[in-house]
Amino acid sequence: MGYTHLEPGQECEIVERVYSCDGNSDISALVQLSTAELDELAQASMEKEKAIYAEALAIVARWKQQAYETVAYRKAQAYLRTLPVTHTSNQWVKGEYDWHEMSNMVYKFIWRSYENTRWDSKQKKSVPVSWELSWYLTYNTPKEPDFTGSGRQIAGQERKRFGEKATMEKYLQGRINAYAHLFKEISPPIPAEHEKRFCVNGVLLPGYTVEAPKRTPQEVADELLGFLEDVDASPSAANPNQPPHKKPPPHKHRSSTPIR
Repeated sequence: MGYTHLEPGQECEIVERVYSCDGNSDISALVQLSTAELDELAQASMEKEKAIYAEALAIVARWKQQAYETVAYRKAQAYLRTLPVTHTSNQWVKGEYDWHEMSNMVYKFIWRSYENTRWDSKQKKSVPVSWELSWYLTYNTPKEPDFTGSGRQIAGQERKRFGEKATMEKYLQGRINAYAHLFKEISPPIPAEHEKRFCVNGVLLPGYTVEAPKRTPQEVADELLGFLEDVDASPSAANPNQPPHKKPPPHKHRSSTPIR
């Protein structure tokens, strides 16, 4: 009794067992043979098993290659099914629970303030005593990108308390101004180290671009050295027959003898 299972593009299992108690082997003729003959026949049978097993492995290898092809089709389908992210086209929009959002295809800035009050028995009404501000700057990533690890939130604070509303508003405007450069384009370039947040199955989603990676100091130094080598190898430096530059006439220094 065996077990077989196929999950296309994922798994293939074939398990078969042979039990000596199955009762489907008639050995009445075999017991008439000598031990040496049985050893020879058993060895030949095992060699045939190995050959069949090798054929089975070759078939499994063929299945594996075909499964990779199935996986590639599924990955392409998943890429094409990925919906564009929703955004506000760099405009402030007020949403649910008083959250304010400004977003584009790459970045999202949201904030919300809350007024703390207490009951004033003299005025017989609630009066504000403090304000709390929560704000977050994040990447506006699509669903199920290649990378979903830490770093999606770029900056932010939760329930920062202020004693004056004007102070809170000034602080919030300062945060908005600090990141205003991220909200000048509908699809600003993605930092190279965060490209995978906007990729599905290894391919950058349509409509996005990636910043050129920042060069290391060593790369800058190598480029400068290469430039200097190019100057040294210029035709004027390599042509020994070129007449030398004439030196300017020597400058006649005045006598520093004091005038009497």
